[in-house]
Amino acid sequence: MGKTAYTINGSTNGRDEKKVRPDDKMATRLDGNDKQQQQQQRQEVSAFRRILPQILASTAKNFLLLDLGMAVAFPTIVIPALRGIKNRAPDEFLHFTPQQASWFGSIAYICQPVGSVLSGIILEPLGRKRSMILVNIPHIIGWFMLHFAGSLEEMYTAAILLGLGVGFMEAPIVTYVGEICQPSIRGILTSCAGVAVMLGFFMVYLLGTVTTWRTTAAICGVIPIATMIAICFVPETPMWLLSKNRADDALKSLQWLRGWVSPKAVEQEFQEMKRYSLHSAKCAICEKSGSTTTCQHPPLTEWTKLKELTRKRNLRPFVLVMLFFVFGQLSGLTGMRPYLVQIFQAYGVPLDANWATVSTGLLGLIANIVCMVSIKFVGKRRLAITSMAVTALSCISLSIYAFNTFPPGWTSFDNHPGTSHITSMGYIPMVLFFMLAFFTSVGVLPVPWILLSEVFPFRNRSLACGITAALHYVMSFVTTKTYFNLESALSLPGVILFYGVMGMVGLAFVYFFLPETEKRTLEDIELYFSDNKRKLTDIYIPRRNRDEEMVAVVSKLAEKAMEKQGIDNAVFTEGDK
Repeated sequence: MGKTAYTINGSTNGRDEKKVRPDDKMATRLDGNDKQQQQQQRQEVSAFRRILPQILASTAKNFLLLDLGMAVAFPTIVIPALRGIKNRAPDEFLHFTPQQASWFGSIAYICQPVGSVLSGIILEPLGRKRSMILVNIPHIIGWFMLHFAGSLEEMYTAAILLGLGVGFMEAPIVTYVGEICQPSIRGILTSCAGVAVMLGFFMVYLLGTVTTWRTTAAICGVIPIATMIAICFVPETPMWLLSKNRADDALKSLQWLRGWVSPKAVEQEFQEMKRYSLHSAKCAICEKSGSTTTCQHPPLTEWTKLKELTRKRNLRPFVLVMLFFVFGQLSGLTGMRPYLVQIFQAYGVPLDANWATVSTGLLGLIANIVCMVSIKFVGKRRLAITSMAVTALSCISLSIYAFNTFPPGWTSFDNHPGTSHITSMGYIPMVLFFMLAFFTSVGVLPVPWILLSEVFPFRNRSLACGITAALHYVMSFVTTKTYFNLESALSLPGVILFYGVMGMVGLAFVYFFLPETEKRTLEDIELYFSDNKRKLTDIYIPRRNRDEEMVAVVSKLAEKAMEKQGIDNAVFTEGDK
């Protein structure tokens, strides 16, 4: 019927009606039925009811991220206690040397890649929901091992279990939230992940200040138990169920996620999902041939899936996210995090070092809330550019302050007799550290994780997310483990200057190569990265599929045009007319 579904022919002010062709009458009638059906869907559920189940499902998933944040932050309170710097219990018998502390602060990161790769492999057969339940088991064991630890070997073993658990979490968490959310709220709900992680940081920093690290570990052990219970009440993603030919279960899941509605209310979205799932299930041969039938070739093996990752539509998003992760790791805070207490002491901030660390956790939590609220309006690209610029400038300013204030060779690992000669201006580095903590959590850390849930094709999403997360944690291990060596070689101001320079390089990368994915569907993003003719600096993603908000705007404009006079839709050419 071509353009006729969008053609308005009528008369106003008593004029005679124009003649309408039979196919135009049919199209107009169908168009009216579609509008009536959309109105019925909107009347069936309110906007709040449509969003509420997606919020509930994301919240259950965020318990995993709360536990993840606690696991990553835990060395920050253990290292100063076992090195005798701060908050050491009188009956504590364990002790860390600087080298042992560097291993405890980084050993979890080197184990996380193993968990990330394995999670990407088991995610497809088990599904997102079952995977998110099972990943809690290593953390339950690890937390209680830390609470009862009687030797450094037990502490290292517990750290390894926590690292494996964190790695197992990545792929199911990232893919789950990306597949259950509508495009208009996907950015907000994905950014909630950062809020949960930073809440975990803040809780551990606070607990480590007011109680011992052993008690903190016992309290943290309750979180994965509660997480397993919460996830039992949320549905599996419709996309995974469709990939397993469970269409009825997928429809029920979508009904739940869109406000506990009737099948008719989600019929259009479900048909789009089925079409996308059918397209994603095609092998490379069927895709190139343009076949419209179901792919009859045998399922892809794990080796074939790995080879599939070398295609440009997978490589380009992989390089984009991986480089963003690298520059985020080298922006300063990640490498310094396990040693924040002693770094604050070395800078002589006019606040107790433990409470200064708690403040950075609180600022990170607030920053992630700001990210969650503003990402829909500001976009991921602007958040990333702003946060990367401020973190780089904060590190450079901290290094300039230190070079002009500290004695030569000043490091945070040395026992200095006092910091009285710098405390008179200690508020300057304190403000700069707080700026670094805030803007790191606004965009530098959360944005690449949000992108990870969006940029990979559905066919390879699980494995690609697992491998990318694994490499991210390898980089985290390198950054954290080498911090002691870098500071020993370059001094404290030297290593922070290095982080500042890398932040400026990261700013240039984000500005020239990072596209804006906000308010784009997963299909729009996949088509963008599949375009082999597109230049790397072409960062605009066309919106081929409009979401409900755009449909509402177009319908409203059409109704206004109908009130005035009959006109032909402008998007069609004269030849179509």
